[in-house]
Amino acid sequence: MKSAIATDASESRMKAELFRYARLILTKGSGAGATLGLNILLARLLVPDLAGTLFFCIALGTFVSLISRLGLDVACLKNISALRAEQQSSYLNRALILALMANVPAVAIGLLVVLFSETTQAHFQHAAVLFGVAAVGLSLTNIASETLKARHRTSEGLFWQTACQPALTLVLVSILGNELTTVVGCFAVSYLLATLGSVARAKMSLNSTPQSGAVGWKEMLLLCTPLMLIAVMNSIIELSDTLLLGMLRSAAEVSIYYICAKVAALSTTLLFIINGTIGPEISRRWTSADRAGTFAIVGRYSRVMLGLAAIILLAIAVLHDYILAVFGEQYREQGMFPLLVLASGYFFVLAAGPLGIFMTMTGHHRQYLNYNIAACVINVALNLLLIPRYGVNGACFATAVALFLKNFLLYIQFKKIKGVQSHD
Repeated sequence: MKSAIATDASESRMKAELFRYARLILTKGSGAGATLGLNILLARLLVPDLAGTLFFCIALGTFVSLISRLGLDVACLKNISALRAEQQSSYLNRALILALMANVPAVAIGLLVVLFSETTQAHFQHAAVLFGVAAVGLSLTNIASETLKARHRTSEGLFWQTACQPALTLVLVSILGNELTTVVGCFAVSYLLATLGSVARAKMSLNSTPQSGAVGWKEMLLLCTPLMLIAVMNSIIELSDTLLLGMLRSAAEVSIYYICAKVAALSTTLLFIINGTIGPEISRRWTSADRAGTFAIVGRYSRVMLGLAAIILLAIAVLHDYILAVFGEQYREQGMFPLLVLASGYFFVLAAGPLGIFMTMTGHHRQYLNYNIAACVINVALNLLLIPRYGVNGACFATAVALFLKNFLLYIQFKKIKGVQSHD
């Protein structure tokens, strides 16, 4: 009888787990689909120069948002669920205040880049607005979304983080037209609504009991600073090519490269879901000294990710011509080599599985940061060396090399940690 009851309970948990992952895949997949659809629409509605200007501003806004949120999004994911109920709300409020304060100098410096970049000088006002709302909106939305994940509302967190803004922009641009002022206005409205909605939902998810014993400002900054640096290094590897193309080459090349990079990066959609789902579980198990359970989780998901990475790389290699043709003839003609090289680079990102979130959730982020810095320096050096001469092709090669190096070093570091823990 007990065996039958245990079997039924196990099957019930499995069904619940499968349903949860199906919902997460649907949510994240919808966001990825909306982003892809928006990029296709912009590539077809706008000439490559204008599309490149928009993509450059979004890339710059994404990069600046990583700096201005100070790693507080990852800190919220890691810490909020572990705090007492009366501390959680104050932690989120302080995280949002710190991010708003950091946005002031970060956005000001970013506006200087917009002002002096060849890609944006012809449309400075539009570019400045788009960059500003993207930087501020993404920083606050990510903090709120990671808070929702920490409260075990991963699907809702993914919706605000990845689906709401691109889907809303896609709908608005489709309805209102392709004038540059209209497109920028659509982006501004969608970023604003996503920010307000995500912050409101995050606050509602937290306990509203009177606050006491709030985590100190200094303590928060000391914890989140290395997390921010890791995110910035990752961002430099993934975005420096787009930004340097915009500053050293042309908006048309930015457009070609940005589309290829976004298509290649679609392969990391499942990894994004898994990291947000198992991150709190890894933190909980490691804190409770369940080393075997932690490594079992990481190993299981790593094997699945390696298989998926191989399948996705093969699919892009076979179907690249059809994929790029969706964006337009110019993208099909000039994007084949960049897409294949970038897909090879992102293969290593997906194949590494949840190793990055393991480092962050288990307190090994400083070691992770050191390897990221090494990969970042090589990436920037290769970009500066190759982009002036080879343009898009040089940029994609630099990124692929950096992605391989970062994830190879991450794997070596993980094996060392596992070996040390096995002998203790």
